Amino acid sequence: QACAGSSTRQTRSDVVGKSLLDYAMAWKIRFTALAACLGGAVAGPCDGACTFLSDELYCPVNDVREHADSNKDVAAVAARLKEDPVNYAAAKQIYTEGLESTKGGGVFRTLQALAQKNQTGGKYTNVFYSGAVDLYGSTDAIWHDWIIACLDGSSPCNDKTDDFRKYVINKGLIGVVTAYVTYEMGVAIWKAADGQTTDGGAAYNWDEAAAFHIGRKDLDFSVYTIGGTTTPGSLYSPWEFNWKRDADFPNGVMTHAHAPPIFNQGLLNLRGNSYNAAAVQAAQTQMYKIYAITAIRSAIKYGWKAYGSGSFSDKYLAEGALYWRSASGYLSTFNKATVQEIDAIFDLNKTTFTLQDACDVKTKVESLYEAAGISCKEVGTWKDAEAGTCLASACTPDGDDTLSDGDTDYVSGCVADSGAGDSNYDDSGDDTSGDDTSGTSDASAAVKSHIGSTMPAFACGALTALVFAVSGW
Repeated sequence: QACAGSSTRQTRSDVVGKSLLDYAMAWKIRFTALAACLGGAVAGPCDGACTFLSDELYCPVNDVREHADSNKDVAAVAARLKEDPVNYAAAKQIYTEGLESTKGGGVFRTLQALAQKNQTGGKYTNVFYSGAVDLYGSTDAIWHDWIIACLDGSSPCNDKTDDFRKYVINKGLIGVVTAYVTYEMGVAIWKAADGQTTDGGAAYNWDEAAAFHIGRKDLDFSVYTIGGTTTPGSLYSPWEFNWKRDADFPNGVMTHAHAPPIFNQGLLNLRGNSYNAAAVQAAQTQMYKIYAITAIRSAIKYGWKAYGSGSFSDKYLAEGALYWRSASGYLSTFNKATVQEIDAIFDLNKTTFTLQDACDVKTKVESLYEAAGISCKEVGTWKDAEAGTCLASACTPDGDDTLSDGDTDYVSGCVADSGAGDSNYDDSGDDTSGDDTSGTSDASAAVKSHIGSTMPAFACGALTALVFAVSGW
């Protein structure tokens, strides 16, 4: 539960034991806990064992490494689709059975379950999801139907090229994880309003949202700079997707740089006596805005690439359509008719894409800005827009950059407010059903030190014994 806890780590490719990386992480967590016990608090933003998300900024107060690893499943699917011949069977197995993200006890989190999850369940508010269901007709119609059809080569993918099928699958899976981020935010907000403001309650789901968004893979920050335009290409997470579009629209807002502090704003305002419903709602809205900007940029870019100066590209049609879909449901809550018109332009059954289509995409998405609280300045201009074309034409009015800066006062170290978790929502079938926050797998429940405090000597000794006992020493 708490970030100070270790977890049993298995993948289907290594079912006999933990990976070396996770053994190292588990011991790093244990000794960080002991350091906090023996020497007071762990100092510094996201210090020690909490730096497991790729940004190394947002500091979860719960161990959500396995949630972040869902993005590794997205990467694994992409790898199978790069094989020659294309290994659709192996890609489908990862989609339906899982590979990298375990819930413990031999149960794996699956992308299929995320795609097919009812994200409101009669309890939670999630306009991202409800807007998409209203737009496309059912939960499966949003992502699963297209993904499984392209994996199987069944209708409507039976007569499509491999490029088309691969792009639908790959881009669709990033959309699946993006949608799941919004689900976890919605659950966190519901829990907090229900009084579940311990770290095992609302904060747990908020940490899950951040983990799904950012992913868990070490980045070389001597090469990649958050806020810069050199992008990793190895994370396969929504955060990386946002970063890539930031690089494509470099004079617009750097959405990926805003995300970690926005998530941190939400976390800080979900915890205990610091609970502030308005501040958390604002953080959620700003993440919605980031996803909307990214989808809009993708529609503009890939609409033009689908046109291809008169040489139609089915793979870019697929890329534009699926990336646009990552936030089309949300944008439809502002103007459903316009979103449906854009969907019609990106009809996946099309065999042509005209210059007028590409220009209409730009005109129509821009017409959504005001109602969605987005400005021309925030979206920016595609760096490869050809001079004299509609894509290079000015977007007016320019407007202001109002995307929140969030809160950069990141939680220091691994801190948990209470030992008991709150797991009073129905998450059956959503592939967090094994993520019950009501218990701990090891010594994490014993580590409850707060910043600036030390544990009594007897408690520290007991903790030391417990940590090594559960580790088999």
